[in-house]
Amino acid sequence: MRAAFVLVLPLMLAACGDDGSVEKKNASTAEVAKSVADAGMKLKPGRWELTTKFVRFDVEGMPPEAKKAMQQMLGQGHTFASCLTREEAEKPDGSFFGQESNDCRYDTFTMGGGKIDATMTCKGKGAETGNNATMKLAGTYSADTYDMTMDMTGAAPNGKSMTMQMALVSRRVGECKGDEQS
Repeated sequence: MRAAFVLVLPLMLAACGDDGSVEKKNASTAEVAKSVADAGMKLKPGRWELTTKFVRFDVEGMPPEAKKAMQQMLGQGHTFASCLTREEAEKPDGSFFGQESNDCRYDTFTMGGGKIDATMTCKGKGAETGNNATMKLAGTYSADTYDMTMDMTGAAPNGKSMTMQMALVSRRVGECKGDEQS
């Protein structure tokens, strides 16, 4: 899940504008975040609410009880609120953009004209044996919202193949209230 949010964080940079475009290949999360900021895309301060919803989740060899429990969770949204201050919007630190993640790299990242398309590979535990995850993200963004679909393939902790699809919808909903999770 952490990798999913690392992928999404640079998207939030686009929240305030559609001033430029970015195309990167084989780039770190830090390089993408800097390119997006340099293109004139800045965060809009305030309260942002992100709703995540699992659309599909499958692990090879998943026990029937676990599969049934997972099926019941599909389609249920979970909403998280975060507060971005004006200072953070003007000078975000590295951790905000996932720059501290050396385990993930964008294979491709294209953003502009209200559309985004990105592919990222993250090394997992046991990466030397091929335990990597690949995430593809596609969607749209505007001044106060983004709507994305993330598809991930990789290995589950048990070493079996795993696929999942998640819908991500975020909206700036106004000023911070002080009860945000981050």
